[in-house]
Amino acid sequence: MNRFLTRLPHRLGLTGLLALGGLAAAQGQTPAGTEITNQATAVFDPAIPGGPDSAVSNVVRTTVQAVCAVSVTPDGTPEQPGQTASLPYGGRTVFAYSLVNAGNQTATFPVAARTEAGSAFTPTTRLYLDANGNGAVDPGEQVVENVTLAPEKGANLLLAVEAASGQGTAYVNLVASCAGGEQADSNNVSRVTVGAPPQLAVQKAFAPALLRPGSETTVTVTTRNDGQGEGQDVVLTDLLDTQIAQGLTFVRGSAQTTAGTLEYTADGVTWQGTEPAGVRGVRVRAASLPAGAALTLTFRMLATPAAENHVIPNTATVLAGGLAAQGSAQVDVRYQPAVAIGPAGVPEAPENTAADTQSKAFAVMGQQVCFDHTLKNTGDVRDDFRVTVTYPQGQARAVLTGENGQALAEPLPLDPGQTALVRICYDATQSGPLEALVTAAGTRGTRNTTLDRVQGVEAGLPELVKTVSPGPTVTLARGEPVTYTLSVRNPYTRPLTGVVVSDPLPAHVDFVPGGNVISDGGTVTGEAGRQVATWNVGTLAPGETRTFRVTVIVSDRAVDGETLNNVFQMVSSELPAPTPSNEVKSPVWNAQLRVLKTVSAAQVTPGDRLTYTLTIRNGSATTDIVDAVVTDTPAAGLVYLPGTSTLNGEPLADPTVTNGVLHWNLGKLPPSQDMVITYGVRVGAGTQGELLNSVQVVGTGAGGAVRTIASNKSTAAVKLRLLNFAPLNDIVGTVYVDRNRDGRFDAGLDTPLERARVILAGGRLALTDAAGRYHFANVPLGTQALRLDPGSVPYLPLDLPQDGGLPGTRTVQVGGLTGVDFPLAPLAGEVGTLRRTTLSAGPLSIEKTVVLTAGGYAVTLRLNTPTALEGFTLNDPLPSGAALKEGRNTWNGTLPAGETVLTYRFTFTGSPSTAVTDPTAGWRY
Repeated sequence: MNRFLTRLPHRLGLTGLLALGGLAAAQGQTPAGTEITNQATAVFDPAIPGGPDSAVSNVVRTTVQAVCAVSVTPDGTPEQPGQTASLPYGGRTVFAYSLVNAGNQTATFPVAARTEAGSAFTPTTRLYLDANGNGAVDPGEQVVENVTLAPEKGANLLLAVEAASGQGTAYVNLVASCAGGEQADSNNVSRVTVGAPPQLAVQKAFAPALLRPGSETTVTVTTRNDGQGEGQDVVLTDLLDTQIAQGLTFVRGSAQTTAGTLEYTADGVTWQGTEPAGVRGVRVRAASLPAGAALTLTFRMLATPAAENHVIPNTATVLAGGLAAQGSAQVDVRYQPAVAIGPAGVPEAPENTAADTQSKAFAVMGQQVCFDHTLKNTGDVRDDFRVTVTYPQGQARAVLTGENGQALAEPLPLDPGQTALVRICYDATQSGPLEALVTAAGTRGTRNTTLDRVQGVEAGLPELVKTVSPGPTVTLARGEPVTYTLSVRNPYTRPLTGVVVSDPLPAHVDFVPGGNVISDGGTVTGEAGRQVATWNVGTLAPGETRTFRVTVIVSDRAVDGETLNNVFQMVSSELPAPTPSNEVKSPVWNAQLRVLKTVSAAQVTPGDRLTYTLTIRNGSATTDIVDAVVTDTPAAGLVYLPGTSTLNGEPLADPTVTNGVLHWNLGKLPPSQDMVITYGVRVGAGTQGELLNSVQVVGTGAGGAVRTIASNKSTAAVKLRLLNFAPLNDIVGTVYVDRNRDGRFDAGLDTPLERARVILAGGRLALTDAAGRYHFANVPLGTQALRLDPGSVPYLPLDLPQDGGLPGTRTVQVGGLTGVDFPLAPLAGEVGTLRRTTLSAGPLSIEKTVVLTAGGYAVTLRLNTPTALEGFTLNDPLPSGAALKEGRNTWNGTLPAGETVLTYRFTFTGSPSTAVTDPTAGWRY
């Protein structure tokens, strides 16, 4: 036993240690539930006699129990973190861990991330199973909360940390534990340090912010980081739905950025790097935006017609590391119509300023005063404009014309920047200052004004009087001189400046330098037939009268029968429209109508036959004489022989015989041709003395100035025997315009006519002098016939009872001194005497006659003084409400000795009984 006991430990001790060693190994690695059996065998020392060689113990059975153990690496504490990361604000990082099942059975381990005490903020954490072990969170890798592992197996875990809104230091820990939490590994701290946050701002602008349809605007969106930290994953976005809905469209290819990557969306949801057909949004992606840096996106938008009159807002946003900011702007889409009107050349002169006002010294009622303006479309859209005139002061009729001188066509269309000339001519309807407000208005609601001013408007026109010498009824011949006298008076209280007087001379007169005369420094310019006499007067003082003269000769171009018509005119700075004078007319007839009478015998006895030959010649080289009548007055006792008349050798109808006077109607007498008439008479038994037989031809000169042409009187004498003595007598008379048609000459009222031709039966002629008087001396006693040549006067004879139904023909019984007057009817518009009165004061007498005419009233003032009156003033006032039409009703200056005649006309709508006023006069002694 002792031997056994001493040897057994040896044997047993060896076997036992092995068995125990196997048990220990089974407890660290052997899966739970494994049954472990153990049986000891004893080998006896053979030295013991009779004893067994070995002995086997009983079997011991042991079952391995489940053990849960988990291991996470790397380890770490807040003091000594296993992993560290420094992040910008809003940044992200990933910590990699290894989890091992250190137990002896397959187990599911809950895993979680937590932020440890002492952290400055709590970041956002997620755990991912790193399936491919690349240390990065890949697409498709899932967030895990539990990990199941077989014993001794491991898994790679990723702890994703996002610092969305934190700053400073945070401690994150990955904690793994056994189910039930009996064993956990929680010393796996990693440290995250997050920098300062960025400070983002967005600015958006449209340039231009005000645009018209059809134009583009540039959109600029800028985000700036004004913070101390870097911005991460920056996305700057501008969605365009609102803009597109109101008429703006994205301009293809216009987007640009200063950094990052451009992306587009066609639906507002999905984004792509290439530009789609219909862009509805633009954005820029940038990985980061450092502190103080900026990111700018620009693109263009086109305003379609649908955008007109819309104010379109838009907002852009930026996102970076969980931070967001936005900026807004708006664009105003509309046309900007505008108009300007001002003085010519300066349409945009500031309104209501001196630069926008035109002014003239004065104007005259009835005479237009014109202002030129420039109208300009200063907007950006075509518009139609109208121009109106209103009168803050005074009143006028305005006539608007364009650049072509025609009436201004309104509305007037103008494109942007286009201009138009607008001329406004005013015809003032009342005296005093005139102010006109000119307004230009467009159909789009725009307007602008300018001012036209006339400092004073006065009534009446300058007094222009023209006369001609010889007088207007005197017939002129080629080569004869003609003098035109022009009188101009300024009737206003203001001076006329820049006065120019011009006289367009008739085409058939010539001014011959060195031979003809022009007064007061005047000049004559132009070629023959188109000459103009001009006087640059300068200033004409108030009330001043200037007289000018020019002498010309009747040109060889003048045609018989024409009338030389002449009117002069005046302009001034204040009266740019020419003011005409009265017209003077001078008839032209160069050649004479000649007749020669011869008789076939110088002496006859009663019963003889005589043949008379009348040779008639129209001396005009150019013009016919028509309606020619040959009047032959045979001596008493001569009897016409019927059927003896011939014309140029051909039979001629017998003349009509009236009271023994023969009349042949020849019709037309061609120019420069002879017409020969012959006829026979018989000498009667009672014929006595010398037989005087006279003839005259009267016709009408054709051409523009139709007038009567009388030939000379030709007489043929035949001796019969001597006459007894017969007493002779005188006929005197006056030819005048009988203004009041009373059949007698009224001095001061009726108008005598000069150079009127009176014909006495028998062929004698007499011309009236300046007083209208004529005289026939040595007229035989008895009945005599006289006729006023109608072609020598511009008036028709009055039809008087004593004319016997032949106006202008008078038959009188002559005995001694016999008076025969020829009253003439005034022309239409010259009748109707209202008043004739005479005023006397000292040496001065004033005779005033007022006549009602078709166009108003005509006034004649006859001033008579034996001596000149110095400082003489005369004013013949118009009736209240009357308007001076022509002539002058005032006098200022020296009144010369003798007679001075003033005439004027005026219009008046009042009663004729109030149309007459009394003149006033004064002078210095």
